[in-house]
Amino acid sequence: MKIKITLQWVALAVPLFCGWLSRDLLFAWQHDQHDRLGWLAWLVWLAGLVFRLDDRPRAKIPINVFLLIAAVVGALLGELTELHFLAHLALALALAAWLKVSWRAIKISWRAMIWLATSVAWMPVFGWEVAPFSEALIMPLRLVVVVAGVLCLWPAAKKNV
Repeated sequence: MKIKITLQWVALAVPLFCGWLSRDLLFAWQHDQHDRLGWLAWLVWLAGLVFRLDDRPRAKIPINVFLLIAAVVGALLGELTELHFLAHLALALALAAWLKVSWRAIKISWRAMIWLATSVAWMPVFGWEVAPFSEALIMPLRLVVVVAGVLCLWPAAKKNV
């Protein structure tokens, strides 16, 4: 039996692998007082990716191979050093690899970079950094950061020609 492994299957496997290594997020989102409802920020952050994927034709979805490689390296480094932040960052990179990219160069738009940077809002490290603030402010702060990132991915207005 011959198994054909395409880039699409690898692009599906890498986020699953990074998600498995980031499984501690579920515990943090359930039990840590600073990270409660962090899953909601993650879902809002993912909405930006879903909006961008919906704009593409179904037949061919380009994948950013460099972000996939960075995600695998980050996940392995996170597992090796037991720094969970690296695994969380690897998950964000693996998901960002699905954004529209240029194949001629390692190129990602500034909008996508801002969206990727706002991924820190759903990670536990954000809760640690804003812990000195009131607990009532942490979730609204997360949502403001994540919504700003999603708005950066919003498609630019197209001119009718």
